[in-house]
Amino acid sequence: MKQLAFMLGMTFIGTAGSLALSPAYGIAVYYLFAVLQPPALWKFSPEVMGVRIQDFQWSFYVASATLIATVVWRAGIFAPMKVAAEPWYGNPRFTRTHYLFLAFTAWICASYVTAKDMARAEPYFIEYVKIFTMFICATFVLRTVRDLWLIYFAVLTGAVYTGIECNQYYFFHNGYMLFDKQGYGGLDNNGGGLMLAMAIPMCFFAWEAVRSWIRWGFLLIIPVLLHALLLSYSRGAMLSLGCGALLVFVRTRHKRMVGLVYACIIACIPVMAGKEIRERFLSIGKADVDESAQSRWTTWKIAVRMANERPIFGFGIRNSNKYTYSYGADMPGRSIHSQYLQTAADSGWIGMGLYVGVFASLWFGLRDVRQVLRRYGDPESLRVKSIASGVECAIVSFCIGALALSVEHFEMPYILVLIGVQLHAITRAVVAAQTAAFQQPQPPTPMPVN
Repeated sequence: MKQLAFMLGMTFIGTAGSLALSPAYGIAVYYLFAVLQPPALWKFSPEVMGVRIQDFQWSFYVASATLIATVVWRAGIFAPMKVAAEPWYGNPRFTRTHYLFLAFTAWICASYVTAKDMARAEPYFIEYVKIFTMFICATFVLRTVRDLWLIYFAVLTGAVYTGIECNQYYFFHNGYMLFDKQGYGGLDNNGGGLMLAMAIPMCFFAWEAVRSWIRWGFLLIIPVLLHALLLSYSRGAMLSLGCGALLVFVRTRHKRMVGLVYACIIACIPVMAGKEIRERFLSIGKADVDESAQSRWTTWKIAVRMANERPIFGFGIRNSNKYTYSYGADMPGRSIHSQYLQTAADSGWIGMGLYVGVFASLWFGLRDVRQVLRRYGDPESLRVKSIASGVECAIVSFCIGALALSVEHFEMPYILVLIGVQLHAITRAVVAAQTAAFQQPQPPTPMPVN
């Protein structure tokens, strides 16, 4: 009952809020659902008056209201209450990363049209269309740092709740490991674990940014997420978190505290993990005896061969899986198990180059944000730098994990890219407005009259 009531309430906020207040509310709810994956998380929930959570396309209703509200607002037909008055710096202009993302979008569409088997590519292309449509819509809607905070916390809320639910399944359902047994929302255990690995640095920098007592809740939830991550049995996610944690130490303003916490976590992991998880993680270094590692090496070589054969548009979205067995994979339908090489095989070397270029450009954009705000120590500037650091560390965790995982429809990194590029655009707009105001000639001072 409570899950259904939650979905009804959030859907109302996303639809009515978009039309009455701002499309940003619809975008926040849509992305909350994208991370939370309610039908997968609560698929065991009972019917309430003959209604189940799986019976409705919750995201469709929210997305439709958001898109309608955005179109009528941008067309000048009707302005929701919160966006009737534009920010004082106007509409942030697109950055280099925006254009790279648009180019990647176009290339994915082209690789669908040129796919060897369009019928096989169609369901995956539809998922891409959903991601791209909401991303482009959000670039026109999210124009303030407050909007970005709303999206940041929506994403973090979804990931945190999922981590809590994983622990509840484990402790109250006879040790049932949700991610390891059934995956999560179309992802396997690796995708679910990677989501938790990205949420941990986001929690930490939310603690740095928030000034009220609520901030301590973000720190307290990190051990819960860490335990859920260990329960996923995902070695790639564990490794990606370790790499992200190093960057957290570099970016944080509380290095002594973080160093002490890291020491405590390292000491506690053997207790939290248990023998099976420790052995699985340590098997990363035993590639010669690890069947999973050997399979990845084989599929990576296959992906390079495929990309070399069709370097422009590739075999087509998720078409490479259809042919990996004929190229020497150990089983029919074997995935490439590397997001970068999967993209190269499916959309060509150019598609992979654009994909990597988006993340590289985002990193430079976030670096610009930190450099511009380096000399400022006011609370608002510190919050902006915390957003930038949280996004950067989470994206680095994803990029490391994506080396050995095929997660092209994992929406969380796309959302974080959106937050990062909009933060860069807004920062540039503010700096440009301040520079213009400073350079504007001042009226002459009147002569004093005696």
